[in-house]
Amino acid sequence: MVFETTLLFTNSEGLPDLRRDSHDAKRWMSDLLDAAGLKPTPGDSTERREELKKERETTRQGIRAAMSQVRVDYVRSLDNDPAERQKRFPGLASSDEIFAYYRIVPQAQKEIVSANRRALQVASRIAFGEGDDLAVPPVRSPQVVRSFRQALATLTPQAVASLDSETRDQLRRELAETRAVLLALDESLS
Repeated sequence: MVFETTLLFTNSEGLPDLRRDSHDAKRWMSDLLDAAGLKPTPGDSTERREELKKERETTRQGIRAAMSQVRVDYVRSLDNDPAERQKRFPGLASSDEIFAYYRIVPQAQKEIVSANRRALQVASRIAFGEGDDLAVPPVRSPQVVRSFRQALATLTPQAVASLDSETRDQLRRELAETRAVLLALDESLS
């Protein structure tokens, strides 16, 4: 049901709102979450309001993750149905063109998270080895930095292009904190 709305709502160019960026699509999602009981009512305590806010965000993230896989599968399926692709996305001749037009990474978020998790696990194994505690021996410092740089290199602009604004903001904060740690480390080496 949620994915079908991306085909009903349109963007400013009259194409389906696959990213659900339009005001109408956002309002519809908000109304859906309200109808699911994830909206505070007058008289709710501060704790209840915070609880509902967290539940609402968790539900929104779950929907987003599930939609990611469905959206990628749908767009890929259009390569086998040129008539449907032409009807829904006139002027876009392939799934690759649709992904590019919408700036959608042609992987589901689950695939991206899984690839990033694998890269970080490999970096951790290289850096720390089995049974080591979290303190990095000084001699391994260059290897740790190199491993994490390689893991972070998997987060290309294309990999993060489809992230929602809240996740983008969180990523910016994490990057700023990481940058500060790296700068302090760099200064300590001078």
